[in-house]
Amino acid sequence: MNLKHWTLAGLSGAALMMAACTKAPPPPPPEPPPPAFEEPVAPPISAAPVPVPPVPVTVDTMPAYRARIQGRIGEVFRTIYFAFDQSSLTEEGKATAEAIGQLMKEAPGITVRIEGHADERGTNEYNLALGERRAQAVQQYLTSYGVEAGRISVLSYGEEKPSVEGGDESSWSKNRRAEFAPSF
Repeated sequence: MNLKHWTLAGLSGAALMMAACTKAPPPPPPEPPPPAFEEPVAPPISAAPVPVPPVPVTVDTMPAYRARIQGRIGEVFRTIYFAFDQSSLTEEGKATAEAIGQLMKEAPGITVRIEGHADERGTNEYNLALGERRAQAVQQYLTSYGVEAGRISVLSYGEEKPSVEGGDESSWSKNRRAEFAPSF
């Protein structure tokens, strides 16, 4: 026998041995029998609280709601006073603006025009600009409190509409102010 036959015989023998060593895969396990009855599955329990919807304002509650808000408007929208030649809010002015902001957040139907005023000292142009800055300072405070800017407008009267006539500090201090014209 030549080398070619020996090689062929060797390869055939190796193939036969490998074929004899391979195991057949085990049969799949039998399927479990179907359940006799289905147990109901409870839905998962949510840990989140269920939100309670707000009480809607209906035709029946609207007059009482409007009357309550109207009464609070009269209490909350108070004049804010400023120091001489200043447009920054005092602590008392901030407290008033916060109360206004709280009410406006509670009653989204309220809009307001803030009217800035100045005393008679200074030129008309300067006092108009000062009244504008005062009204804008209140507007900025309200928007920083969370009231939408679109619900607030500003207007300056400068020295044109004094609250108190007179040429002394007592009169001037009452004319340096921001007043409110709310609508609901």
